[in-house]
This record gives sequence, C-alpha cells and structure tokens, in this order.
Amino acid sequence: MNTYAYLIKAKVKAADAKNLFCWFSAKSDSRADREILNILEDNGIETGRGADHQLPIRTNWFVVDDLPEEKKLDDSWCDRYELAEDGLSWQKIVVAVSIDDTTVETGDISVTDLPVNEDLQVDQHDDENTHYPVMTISFRKQLLVQLTGNELRHHITRDEYAEITDLEMDTDNSYVQNLLLVAENCAVLKKSDTAGLWRYSSAIKQVFPQDKRHELSLILQFTRIWLETDHINRGILTKEWAKGNRVTSVNRTDTNTNAGGGNVTDRNPELAHNLDSLALEIALATLPMDFNIYDLPGSVYRRAKEIVSKKESPYKEWSAALRSTPGILDYSRAAIFALIRSAKSDLHHFPESLRTFISANLTESNHAQPSPETLAAARHTPAMDAAEEVERLNPDSEEVAQESEESLRVERFGNGMFSIDGLSDSQPKQPISVLDELRQRAAVEKLKPTPSVEATNNEQMEEAEHNETETGSEVHESEAATQPAESNASTTVTADPLNFDSGHHNKSDVEALYSHLMIDIESMGTHANAPIVSIGAVLFDPATGQQGAEFYKAISLKSAMAWGAEPEAETILWWLKQSAEARSALAMDDTIPLDDALLQLTEFICENAANGPGNVEVWGNGATFDNVIVRNSYERTGLDCPWHYSKDRDVRTIVAMGKFIGGDPRYEIPFEGDVHNALADARHQSKYLSAIWQRLISNSAEQ
Repeated sequence: MNTYAYLIKAKVKAADAKNLFCWFSAKSDSRADREILNILEDNGIETGRGADHQLPIRTNWFVVDDLPEEKKLDDSWCDRYELAEDGLSWQKIVVAVSIDDTTVETGDISVTDLPVNEDLQVDQHDDENTHYPVMTISFRKQLLVQLTGNELRHHITRDEYAEITDLEMDTDNSYVQNLLLVAENCAVLKKSDTAGLWRYSSAIKQVFPQDKRHELSLILQFTRIWLETDHINRGILTKEWAKGNRVTSVNRTDTNTNAGGGNVTDRNPELAHNLDSLALEIALATLPMDFNIYDLPGSVYRRAKEIVSKKESPYKEWSAALRSTPGILDYSRAAIFALIRSAKSDLHHFPESLRTFISANLTESNHAQPSPETLAAARHTPAMDAAEEVERLNPDSEEVAQESEESLRVERFGNGMFSIDGLSDSQPKQPISVLDELRQRAAVEKLKPTPSVEATNNEQMEEAEHNETETGSEVHESEAATQPAESNASTTVTADPLNFDSGHHNKSDVEALYSHLMIDIESMGTHANAPIVSIGAVLFDPATGQQGAEFYKAISLKSAMAWGAEPEAETILWWLKQSAEARSALAMDDTIPLDDALLQLTEFICENAANGPGNVEVWGNGATFDNVIVRNSYERTGLDCPWHYSKDRDVRTIVAMGKFIGGDPRYEIPFEGDVHNALADARHQSKYLSAIWQRLISNSAEQ
C-alpha cells in the first residue's frame, strides 16, 4: 500500500471556502485518484468549473505529529503548513515572533512602534547604522519596504523603519492604503516570503504607476490573477497589463513563447480565444468555399472540426507553423483567413518557406477592425447564402437530401399515445468521406423497410412485435444496431390523431452543449477486459431528442491487445458472420493506438459536454459492457476516465421500461447507417432512448 496526500485549493472568488487537506493509503495512483473524488463527493465538496474548489492536487507525503485522521478533509492544515516552491513538498509556516508595545531608550533617540505586537527589536548598543531583518516586522511593513525600494531588501535601518511606519499611517496616501487593503485580503500573498513580496511590489509598480490614481477593484483583480499565474508566466502577465490588456491568463505557443491574446480583436468578446479556437479558424480558412467568417454555417463548422480531429493537410502544416508564431493570438480572425487564403496552394509542403511567408505577411495595424483589403483577402462574404455555396461545392447534397425525404417516418409507439415525430429523418447529414457515403447508401437500400400501412389521423395502424436475431454464439453486446427482424405477429389498434405540436423537435445542433453522452463500442470480446476496435459517441438531450457533437475512432486491435486486452474466439467468429460493411469499418478505416483514441475521447468530452466532464451522464448498452470496457481500457493505459463512475447509465434498463409501458422504438425507428458501426449505433441508441424518455415523462405528467 502506498500513502497519498492531496491538496484541494479553494478558489479566490469563493470567500467562505477554505483550502482542504486529505491523506490515505491506496494500492495504486489510479485508485488513489478515484478515492479522493469519492471522499469529496461523500462530504458534499464540488470541484472544477462553477464550484468553490479546484480539482485535487496530489502532493508529497509529509509525516508530522498533528496529521489529521486518514480520509478526513482537514480545513485547518493549510493554516499550519504550506507548499514549498516546487509545489509538491509541505513545510511548516514560520511565524515571526514579536514583543508587546514598549519604548526602548538608546541615548537621545526613542523608537516607538505604534501598532500592537509589531515593535522593532532594538538593542541598547544599536545606532543609526544598525540593520534589522525585514522578516521580523509586520506583513504590512514588509510589503512597504519592498514597495519603496529599488531592489530586494532583506534589512532596514532604524530611520527607514520610522519612515515606513509613517507611510503606513498616512491615510491621505490612497495608493498605499489601497495596496495594503488588497494585500490584507489575499491570504496567499500574506504567506509570501521577502522575495515574493519584492516580485509582487515590482509588478504592482509596473502596472499601476504611483503618480496616477487607480481603481481598487483593478488592483485586486490583478493581484488575484497574478497570484494564480505560474511563476514563469507572471512577467508576461505584468507586461500585458502594463500595456492595458486586462488578460486573465497567459497563453504560450508550442515553442513556449508568448502567444498573446490580450488585444481586442474582431472576434465575439464573449468567446474564449486560445490555441484551440485558433486551430478551428485555421481549419476553416483551408476550406475552398467562401462564407461569412463571423457567422459560420453549421455544415462548414462541422467540417472544420472534422479536419482538426483528423489533422488533415494542409491544416496540419499551417497549424504547426502558426501555433509556433509569437503573439499569434493577437491577430484578428480576418488576418488569419487572409494569410492562409492568399498563399499558394502548395506552400504548406515547404516548412521553411511557410515560416518565411508568415513572417512577411502576417501584419495588421487594427486588430479590432480589419481593413477592407484584409476582409477581401479573407474572402469574407456576409451576404453569401451558405446553403447555396455548400450545395455548389457538394453536388451530391441534393441527392442525399432526397434520400432523407424518402426515409420512413415513425409517428408513434406504445399504442399510439406519444409522438416521436422527426426522430428518424430530421437529423442533418454529417460530412462523411466518399467511402463512408458509399457504405451508407448501400446500407440504406438494404435496411429500408417497406411501409405496411400509412399512419393517418383516425385510421388504424399495425404494431409489429420484433424478435432479436440469434446467431450460433451469443449475440454481440453492441446490439443497438441490430437489423430489425421481420414481424411474426401483429395486432390492430386504433391510433389517436397525430400530435404535430408536441414541441419535441429533434434537430441536430452540433454547436450546442449537452449533458448526456451515448457511447457505443465494437470489441473483440464481451468481458470487461475485451479489446476495443472502435468507439462511437454522440452528445444528445433525451428530453428533446436533439443530437450534438459526434466522435468516432477506429482502434488498432494490435494496440488494444498490447495494453493487456484479451479477445474471445466466439466474438471473432461472430464478426465473421456480419455484413461486409460492418467488417470493412474495422479493416479499412485508419486505426489509431488505443491510448490516443482514449485521450481524444477525453478531449472531445471536455470540449463539448455542458458543465464539464464531471457532470456528463454517460449511457452505454448493458450494465457490464460499453461503459465498463471503456473504463477498464482507461485504467489499463494509465489514463483517467473523464466522467465520474456515478454518472454511468444503462440503455437496456430504459428499453425494458419502454417495453413495459407498451412500445419498443428500438425497432420502430428505422436504423440509419452501417449495422454495427459504433457511431451509427450510438446515434440510433440516443434516438430510441430519447423516445422512451419522453414517453415516461409524458406518462408522469398525465398522472
């Protein structure tokens, strides 16, 4: 067993929250990371975005007599101990000892310190040339010593001490009084050593000159940001504030230079501009079509995200060059577009020429209002009809749309009591490769059922019962994509008038954020240690049926087994009996290593899930299948699973509840895409789960 210690910092904005300390024993690092989250949850402590505390920080083990009980969250530990400069090792807080109010007579000179317990310790043999340690005086005076000096001061004379005392008591000096008020309200600053106070006071003098008046709120804001910034980035932060750029963090390029980001640009001020948003803009600029660069069409935005995720060329080369350019985040979106779109089409093949081109052409005088010439070079077309442009560049889009219009619409399930209008065909087509498009068309033709009866108002409709198709071995666990079986029984019921005003419009919105994630995997086994060969995921809202951002990765079977996964012969034989489209998705798609796929899944969830990965509800098929296999894969590769185990949800339980109330939309909703393709399965599962979810809510409301 190993011993672990964690620090859970309180956020600056949380005035009532305190730093917490906890220690315990665990078998491994991954178990320890899970255990601290369990302890926080049991004590009602929330961490991360929107909470009062930051995520737990693992520190070095520190043995002292006053350790708290094991697994106890101690809020008094940080009053006695603090982390050293390495940010890992604990050390005891040293408190300067002072004496009570006294007046020490030395010849004709009398030195009196007015504040309580802050006397300068004077010896009878001291004179005006005697120097006293700065660390032995009060915090307020220590700060003023560094503020008034031109260099780091470790000692002061008796006369200098008297001057500092007068300055501290000068209530007419608003600059000093505001600074002292801010410092007294920053617990972290009060724990700083002499060198730390010197660095802070130097930054204050650089950002807030003493010959001008400054708002107290600005001084407080800068102080808190400066304290939260890493030491290596504090110089850049100070320079940006001195120039008037009120940045809240420091961005660095891939070569560790200042990436900028403090300037006001042409972007929406409410959107965070960082290297991730820059990557998306680079991908957008490499697209051939013209569009409004400030009001992006949905299809264009989705295509750009796909380019980024797949690291397609020429985006890959442009991104590598621009992410290494100092101050790149200071330039406008129009300047980035103009730079890329004015370059020769083959320039990205020559890295040195590409860097030279960027250095010579990335110039801009007004980042907030790009010139007409820059907008023209960026091919910004605010009046362009995005739909017409996409259709012009994608001739097959009309045919795809026609196929969508011809697909079967399922109006009801469960004895005709609830409408699921739009779940099957209102989803806009995602951009796919030519190979995937051919597969999908083939699957649509093969899977599209012939409607046996038209559902109309006050007419009868047939409700078919479906049986799952059995193979020679156990059916594969990922059965959300199983083909609809032929009806072997039917009953006739009277349908109620269709409800077209149910309010459930199930249109896809990739840009929206959702808190429910449907995951489906294809694997070479059914046990918890099975090797994953593909992962598909889609964010969705079960209350409306809307779907959001999607994720799909094919994984190298060799890589999965190298990380300790064990295949099963029965499952391999099962795969050999499946369709050519399903098998080709595993054999023909570009596969990536297991750990890369899991890291990209984590990034996808962090980027797209509402309220952060800790609050996303993750759905999988089977209480012991999808979620368990993915979580075990994370643990084998030494990676942290991005969602909390308490957020695991089971699709099959909801399906069983749906059957109990009289419907099975899993088969009533036409399946779109290749059978046993992880992404197609995830989409379908989110559709029929949403239908049952809405029915359950409807029944509850009726009661």
